Amino acid sequence: MTQVNAVVKASIEGSARLARDGRDTVDPIPHSDDYVFGSGTGTGRVDIEFVDDRVLATATSENLDLSGVLVDAFGQTIAAANIKAIEISADPANTTNLTVGGAAANTFVGPFADPTDALVLKPGARAVLFDPAGWTVTAATGDLLKVANSAGASATYRIKLLGASA
Repeated sequence: MTQVNAVVKASIEGSARLARDGRDTVDPIPHSDDYVFGSGTGTGRVDIEFVDDRVLATATSENLDLSGVLVDAFGQTIAAANIKAIEISADPANTTNLTVGGAAANTFVGPFADPTDALVLKPGARAVLFDPAGWTVTAATGDLLKVANSAGASATYRIKLLGASA
């Protein structure tokens, strides 16, 4: 088993400032804590990682099979029982949108409410989703994460997945 340690960093922070009567009033937007995954298969643990830069031709899509097809950096085929974190980024140079989710069959529902739900990533957009307990992957019936490109040009994206084999 591969030992994986990972940190999910997804936060909005900053401040809003308003000058009044010669004084500034500041409303801070606090940083959210990072989430640290340990190595293993229980809640808060991962033993699968996958990172890939991918290109989709214009008006095409692909189904990423989360159980039995994707190969990690060590040449091991991923067989996820659950996915704990997803980061997907559309390249800023893209001129088309990417749609993530909504495979026609055997859909990995994961963080979505139902199999037809999807999110749209415009050029330069990024989505980071995680659940320490994970979202169930069911081999052959619930393991396909669809990524579709709009018509007009090819599109590049990066996907990062953290998961567990049990």
